[in-house]
Amino acid sequence: MAILELKQVYYSYKNRYQQVDAIKGISLNFEEGKVYSIVGPSGSGKTTLLSLIAGLDKPTSGAIYYQGQNIEHMNKDYYRRKCISFIYQSFNLLPFLTVLENVLYPMKLNKMDMKEAKEKAIHYLKSLGIKESQHNRFPSTLSGGEQQRVAIARALAANPKVLLADEPTGNLDSDNSKNIVNILRKLSHENNYCVIVVTHDLEVAEKADEVIKLKDGEIIYGN
Repeated sequence: MAILELKQVYYSYKNRYQQVDAIKGISLNFEEGKVYSIVGPSGSGKTTLLSLIAGLDKPTSGAIYYQGQNIEHMNKDYYRRKCISFIYQSFNLLPFLTVLENVLYPMKLNKMDMKEAKEKAIHYLKSLGIKESQHNRFPSTLSGGEQQRVAIARALAANPKVLLADEPTGNLDSDNSKNIVNILRKLSHENNYCVIVVTHDLEVAEKADEVIKLKDGEIIYGN
């Protein structure tokens, strides 16, 4: 069974001049153990679709299901803390916390035992190539690629089943982009995460198990 299901999802909003139909009747299934890329030109609805999946926006009509349950009937704080995690283009690490403290933060929110939380945080950081000598440094002292790996460690700390990544390689050079994509693929294929990546980068998209093409809020099938 799919971990996420979108059934005839529509999303509209009004700007200053008119109503905008941003998402038009999208139905999709997402499974654990797979990487999905969502691609399309600017304004195609990619980020809007990710926001809907994250529960940050509510569909105008249709429904999104997590493990068979309509997310509108779930506690949104619980859903965003425990079921999904976001990885951002700009990393969104808290600058006044150390690398280790950034990864500990979601576990503190979930009231995890601090000794266990610290062990997990160190494990995630080391597994993503962040040296122990870097754990007590502030994010600004790390390279872009290192900051994104810390952001991934923080996302994993909440122990979600779904990772949502919005242009995760957008601020990285080619080598670091490849490293981040390989990390996400490994997390999906070896650790059974469902990974959904919004990207403009076709090289990133091609590494996904499934590519979802959007145009004007609709899925485009074929070339």
